Amino acid sequence: MLKLPTLEQKEEKESKQPYLNTSYISSSDYGEPRTFNLNTLIYWVKRTPECIGVLKRIATDIVSNINFRAVDSDKPLVGRPPKSFKKDVEDKAVTFWEKNLGRQKLIAAVIDWLMTGDAYIWKGRISDNQLKEISLKHYNNFGIDLKELNINCLKSELKQFLDEDPTGISEIEIIPSSMVTIDHDDYKIKYFLQRATSNPSNLKRYSPDEIIHAKFLDIDGKVYGFSPMESDWMAIKTINAIQDFNYNYFANACKVDRAWLFMGNPSQERLDKHEEQLKKYNQVTYAHRDLIVAGADDIKIEPLNEISEEMGFRKVAISAVGRIAFSFNMPASSFNAILGGDIKSGGIGSDIEDVGYNRNIASAQLYWENLLNSQLWIPEFRVGMSIERTFRQDMVRKMQYLAMAVPHIEWMFKHDVPISDEYIYDVMQIDRRFITDGSIKRIIEEAKPFTPKVNKGNEAYSNQKKAEQKPQESNQANTGS
Repeated sequence: MLKLPTLEQKEEKESKQPYLNTSYISSSDYGEPRTFNLNTLIYWVKRTPECIGVLKRIATDIVSNINFRAVDSDKPLVGRPPKSFKKDVEDKAVTFWEKNLGRQKLIAAVIDWLMTGDAYIWKGRISDNQLKEISLKHYNNFGIDLKELNINCLKSELKQFLDEDPTGISEIEIIPSSMVTIDHDDYKIKYFLQRATSNPSNLKRYSPDEIIHAKFLDIDGKVYGFSPMESDWMAIKTINAIQDFNYNYFANACKVDRAWLFMGNPSQERLDKHEEQLKKYNQVTYAHRDLIVAGADDIKIEPLNEISEEMGFRKVAISAVGRIAFSFNMPASSFNAILGGDIKSGGIGSDIEDVGYNRNIASAQLYWENLLNSQLWIPEFRVGMSIERTFRQDMVRKMQYLAMAVPHIEWMFKHDVPISDEYIYDVMQIDRRFITDGSIKRIIEEAKPFTPKVNKGNEAYSNQKKAEQKPQESNQANTGS
């Protein structure tokens, strides 16, 4: 008799991995759609200078100088560097990075990441068909039948003919997030789908091993990331509406709309002539010239929309720009060129804003380091990538901190406080990769009393003066009784 599994046995066999938060059942041809149309968002962001300034500023602050150092494959990146300096490994990573224009592509990925909430980096390998084509070029002259060699043999044999490892990463490329949808089940991502814009029937499927997926904000367990640009949507539209209004105002010769009320029963010829003159004098090139209208005594002019000489809706525009800056934690001082004197911040407030912004940049740099190291550099090149922190003000603060930390450590040495070397490393904020084998020598330099240096020339002069004064002392008369 067939014994059916119990409910408890079924639950044990099922995955304990949490469900993805989605109400959409994706397919192999159509991934889960985005909740926000990215093409529309990107269009309006590209025509808003304030948004472009935010994206460019943050992206260039994140992607500063890139450094590589060799790491042991079985040790974490935060540990001490390997004893043997593997310069060839580091040179290989640098060559790959420069050959693929890595800095430019990483900046493009960060901008996409900031703007849409997602960035996709494709890791390209030499395909089996490409390997066979390369093999034909090298083995044709030797009369070797390639059918007798399997693909693994070809990969090992071709290492001597190729500049790069045929089994490794040969290139990286950015896939625009507006072209990507994600196919997934209840637990994990199955494929990243890219559909051609010019021909939607052309579809490419990438496995998760081929794509490095960066998410700006991971909110509510969604498969897609979230960008503050979605929250700024109404602010972006408001800024563009104000810009369009002001443009049309100046394009119409800075003239407000008016109603021309003809009294009586004017002829159609007169109306057409008057309309022609208005069209002419509404142009900027004819502004501030005289307009002669025959029979003007029976025309009544009614202004419909009076505005002042100052830019209209300025406070609304300032509020919209401020909301965009706040959503990305940018300091208000970054927008002084746009907002002028309307946004003011004191010295202390500005310093606090700058420190907070720098911390966000450092956090983003750490995120990209961990992402690229875990999915590209360490497994493929055996190197770790680090992004240089270039905040000079923070460096000055660190030097000031170390100047105060040194007397604290010396006091603990002097009083023989039982502390470990790890505590000293943490207090002095020494990076683990710069620590070599050995222990800290706990030597206290005793303060010596200050003895002024005596000038030998002055001492000889003083002795000479004393010798000259002795005869004068003997010649003085006694004054005592």
